[in-house]
Amino acid sequence: MRLLLTTPLFALLAACGGSRPASAPSPVVPTVTPTRIVVHAVTHDAKLIGTAVGGVRITIREASSGRELVSGLQLGPTGDTKRIMQDPRMRGDSLFAGREGARFEATLPLTVPTLVDVTAEGPVQYPDQLVSTTKRLLLMPGRDVRGDGIVLEMHGYVLDLLAPDTTTAVESGGEVRAQVRMLCSCPTEPTGMWRVEQVSARLWQGGAIVGEVPLVYAGTPSTYSARLPRVAAGRYTLEIVAASPNSATFGAVRRTLTVR
Repeated sequence: MRLLLTTPLFALLAACGGSRPASAPSPVVPTVTPTRIVVHAVTHDAKLIGTAVGGVRITIREASSGRELVSGLQLGPTGDTKRIMQDPRMRGDSLFAGREGARFEATLPLTVPTLVDVTAEGPVQYPDQLVSTTKRLLLMPGRDVRGDGIVLEMHGYVLDLLAPDTTTAVESGGEVRAQVRMLCSCPTEPTGMWRVEQVSARLWQGGAIVGEVPLVYAGTPSTYSARLPRVAAGRYTLEIVAASPNSATFGAVRRTLTVR
């Protein structure tokens, strides 16, 4: 027996049976989500780099375009020496998150997962000795980066020329004295926590080294001294070099020197 469907009955069955295609979901427009970021710039095998050396410039850029998202200084103390350098620690333990340490904090207005380049450059107080490092990573909107956060490790020494006074002409063979510290301003000394393998002074003239002497520890933390080589009167470049190749840690400072 054939069953004939009348028009009203067919319409009712079609409505109940869902023969019409489902409507498309409404599009969702991403909204700006404030996302908190913590950055720590730290010296290799040492402590945080902060106010004692002028701080570190932290810049966060969008990797795809190079557009700057935020920039500022990491300032503050070098952190807890015992916790950072001496205490045994388990995987996942925080080293730098205590309030006594330098840090950089910012809030980024993110709408989508964003690949960024985070760069640290410093120490700011020593523009002729700046070093930098960059880390690329993905940030997620609303997923705050807390605790130790993004850790950027920097290699190097920071050097201060204490003698001779390069603003005036000096006698040949006079004393040369320099201060050599870790980037964090932590002291170096032969029997201390931080040691420098070699410190030397070199006199350059006309693209050639005309004299070189090793500097020895002068008895005061971070201070090294010697007598400069005797050279003829003239203008020279005095270069102080500190080197610890085993830890990839180096530093140099250059000044123009007039010998009378």
